[in-house]
Amino acid sequence: MAASVNNSGFDYSSIGKTESYIASEQAAAQKTNDQYLDQEDFLMLLTTQLQSQDPTSPVDNNQMVSQMSQLSMVENLTSINEGLTDIISAVNSSSALTASSLVGRSVLVDSQEAYFDGQNPVMAKVDAGDGAEDIKIVIKDASGQVVAEYGAASGSDQMNFVWDGVQSTAEDGSSTMFPAGNYTIEATAMVNGANTSLPVKTYATIGSVTLGKNYSDTILSLIGGGEVSIGKVSEISI
Repeated sequence: MAASVNNSGFDYSSIGKTESYIASEQAAAQKTNDQYLDQEDFLMLLTTQLQSQDPTSPVDNNQMVSQMSQLSMVENLTSINEGLTDIISAVNSSSALTASSLVGRSVLVDSQEAYFDGQNPVMAKVDAGDGAEDIKIVIKDASGQVVAEYGAASGSDQMNFVWDGVQSTAEDGSSTMFPAGNYTIEATAMVNGANTSLPVKTYATIGSVTLGKNYSDTILSLIGGGEVSIGKVSEISI
């Protein structure tokens, strides 16, 4: 029987955060706390006031009631603040779990550059708009050399494109693949009688995730493709 592991004490909000980032968050939180009086501070001030009052001129009853009401308000605000802190912590933990589940997923990014791992096909989308004719798609390696060319008589809207990365096929059916690396996909077509470049978006695989101050600032590190903010991702797929 496999041994069970207790993960109840794991802080999911720390996923994707560096030690320096966590330290800066804690320092900011401590600075904020130092700027406010809690219930203990309020009671200390009230006790000091009572001890230091003039016996011949004690604190007015109405003033005392007002101060006690303020104490109750401070206690309620403290409870509300603690509740909000718990909610924020829960949201951060949920965001961390959501972001961490993206690792290994495929995302559509606004870039013509795609990473080919030497085995799996490269996928992209070409936007042919309302309609395009004589569509040409070329694949270039990192040095700018054309390694493959494809064509289509016409097309419209978002067109799916897949490049298998095959360099040549032998008589026995075996294939030679292009080496792993970054490749650029460029598309052109005749639109309204003019030769026009068509927008291309490529799919990339998420290698790691770095959490930002909020979910939209979360940074996705793409395998062979740099980094991109999750807010700039057009599509997430398996």
